Amino acid sequence: MINSLRYAHRGMIMRIQRSILLILVALFCSQLAGCGGQQTTVSQGVSVAQLANRSQTAGPFLSQADRWVPPVILRNPSPRQLEVSINITMGGYDRTTRGTIMIGLGFQSNGRPVQFAGQERLTCNGAIMPLHNRVAVFEVAEGLTSIFEGKAFSCIYSAGSASATLVFTVPSAPVIRSPQDFAQLPRRTNTHISYHVQGGKLFGIVALGPFAKALAHLDTPGKLQATVDTSAFPKGPGTISLSQALDFQVTQTGVPFKSLFAGGTAMAMVEVTWI
Repeated sequence: MINSLRYAHRGMIMRIQRSILLILVALFCSQLAGCGGQQTTVSQGVSVAQLANRSQTAGPFLSQADRWVPPVILRNPSPRQLEVSINITMGGYDRTTRGTIMIGLGFQSNGRPVQFAGQERLTCNGAIMPLHNRVAVFEVAEGLTSIFEGKAFSCIYSAGSASATLVFTVPSAPVIRSPQDFAQLPRRTNTHISYHVQGGKLFGIVALGPFAKALAHLDTPGKLQATVDTSAFPKGPGTISLSQALDFQVTQTGVPFKSLFAGGTAMAMVEVTWI
């Protein structure tokens, strides 16, 4: 019985996580449509099928009619022909992803995904990206957040004699300072939470329990504090999670891209037991 409840709780968390991913992908696509050293782990490129499996949706490759949009094949396009997006994702619901970061980079042309077919080159923090014979959407870095946060990250795209460099500082991850992970918390009308965020917009803080959910009141009783009513929660395992939009500036040098989108999301979470 206990194992069954654990699996049900885990399944619920996974469904929530997938839902958030779908929302983020939709936001990512809408932003694109509106837009006219540690070793870096480099992906070997992402196929359309792989992207569908990862996000459980077709993301930027679906049209309004829910059909696949084939990539446009370009040979040595200038940066002026390309729309580029940088997306950072920090944290997650799964314990294995909480302290991790993924930095993504994608290219489009007139709203369509790009497939490079010339002599284009892309390097990110010195690592060479394999560009060709695949859709140009990449995980250019993945690893522990503590390795990347607060440090400079750069990508250089070149084709022919044209070259463009993108440089940005990886934002700091949000932190829930209290309660601590694995804390046993009494259920009360004003469960206190303290946290730290740096830049970006705080989406909110959510407390979860067995078949229970409550949104926290932010900046209560003071700045970077919150309270949440957990008095009606059943006893048992739960979580407190914080989600934040990341806001960071990207500096371009060389030939400018047609448009540039930079954004992302970060999450911090602690596991607790409601008593």
